[in-house]
Amino acid sequence: MHPSPPLRPSPWPDAAAPVLDELGLSELTPDMAHQWSLTLMAAGIPCRIRQGWPGMRLLVPPSREEEAVAELRAFAVENPPQPIELRDLRKPGFSWGELPGVIWSLSVVTVFLTLTGAQHSLGAFELDWHGRGLGDTRLMAQGQLWRAVTSLTLHADIAHLIGNVGLGGTFLLLLAKEVGLGGAWWLAVAAGALANLAKIPFNDPGYTFLGASTAVFAALGALAGVRLVRLGRALRWRRALPFAAGLMILAFLGVGDEDEARKIDLMGHFFGFGTGFLLGAAYAWWLRATGNVDRRLSPWLGLAAAIMCAGAWFVALLA
Repeated sequence: MHPSPPLRPSPWPDAAAPVLDELGLSELTPDMAHQWSLTLMAAGIPCRIRQGWPGMRLLVPPSREEEAVAELRAFAVENPPQPIELRDLRKPGFSWGELPGVIWSLSVVTVFLTLTGAQHSLGAFELDWHGRGLGDTRLMAQGQLWRAVTSLTLHADIAHLIGNVGLGGTFLLLLAKEVGLGGAWWLAVAAGALANLAKIPFNDPGYTFLGASTAVFAALGALAGVRLVRLGRALRWRRALPFAAGLMILAFLGVGDEDEARKIDLMGHFFGFGTGFLLGAAYAWWLRATGNVDRRLSPWLGLAAAIMCAGAWFVALLA
């Protein structure tokens, strides 16, 4: 006669399951498991927390199950579990809502830049766009200040055009996520024009320049200024990213032999970044001081940028 095998102890039941059903909850979170286990231990009931699916399990001896469930019910009545707040991923900071507007506006600008091409085979209306809108320090010092704006809308060749549109579109999108599409265009155009005016005393009379790269670096500087004001003392490493990006790109464009460097308006790039930073920081500070954080001003600023460019060309064609 063989001895009977020893009886295996019955598994500990999950005391949390019936209470969760009564509360309409699907799982026991780690925080709830910790609180409920402390409640049971305070009542002298042994318990174990185990990973279940889904959520956690709160195991108790079979002989103490009813007592444990009663204790948990009483605790849940006095301390109802708080609902979990999930982050809304549809907020502007997590979406690319500005991307369609940036693409459409860049498409319009690209068409205009193509019509004002350097070669008449690329340009339109057989008009001397460069002669009327080219940046010229001597003529600007004599009062033709509209050239500070019109020169931003000209380019030397297709490669110049593609480079400015591609790089400028990236910075414009990042800036639009901060201040809105209209605000981004206004900061880029206004700061770019100011940069062209600011460099007049530093260039030789008769120095000529063209291209949207000054406005591109103005957008990058404005992005740095806006983020600096908005972040304040927080996230110090993130504040330096726009500065580092600007310096890296400026250093890259400055590499080359002497003949290549003459083709690049480095002073315009540096002044564009500087004026963009100052204007962006001032605009962000004004938004914070006045409480205008809902971008209501952005469409009007975009209209102002368009009027600025159209008005400058209107004067240039009549002059």
